[in-house]
Amino acid sequence: MFVDIHTHIDNQSVIKIVDGDVEKILKTVGIHPWKLDRHFDWSEAKWRNLLRLRGVDFSTSVEMTRFFAIGEVGLDKVHKETFEKQLEVFEEMIRLSESCRKPMIIHCVRAYSEIIAARKKTKAVMPWVIHGFNSSVETMRQLLRHNMYISLGEVLYRNENQAIDILKNIPPDRLFLETDVSGRNIRDVYAKAAELMNCDIDFLCRQIFENYGRLETTDTDSGR
Repeated sequence: MFVDIHTHIDNQSVIKIVDGDVEKILKTVGIHPWKLDRHFDWSEAKWRNLLRLRGVDFSTSVEMTRFFAIGEVGLDKVHKETFEKQLEVFEEMIRLSESCRKPMIIHCVRAYSEIIAARKKTKAVMPWVIHGFNSSVETMRQLLRHNMYISLGEVLYRNENQAIDILKNIPPDRLFLETDVSGRNIRDVYAKAAELMNCDIDFLCRQIFENYGRLETTDTDSGR
């Protein structure tokens, strides 16, 4: 069984579980930092509906539990003209995650220190998955110290030396793999990671499915 922790289908950010020929699609909801401008207005109907989830009783609502995680959301310093607005919206997404007890799938570009600062400021406990991680081992260790997960995708192909260094230093119980917008088959991504790790692909499948299982039970535990 393969878990693709972050991919896109029909322009929707989703999580995909592949078991043989069967695919299970888990929806995520959130506001991507690229969707923001300096005049972003929470009063738009689609954003009001998103915030309405904060008041939903998830123990009784079937309709509103059809999504698995908040995401993808986050911070992107390439879009520096909207960064202050990104921070504002990101903190609101954190509050949504905490109130709904859903994990977050996080987009981060050149803003890891701000991501960590936001987690500390909001005292968030829900699991966060940093998708498409492509930075240093030291940055990864800082994220791990704050109980985040690391998801790898294109770095496995674009910079094998960097990927090997990351894979050598990441605890297996904090690892995810993804396809994002690459169009790759998730089975091939697992095969590539197993090759770089010099491990059996079945080991990766078992371990990452266990990691996914911990995300799935965050509504009943402490968020670890």
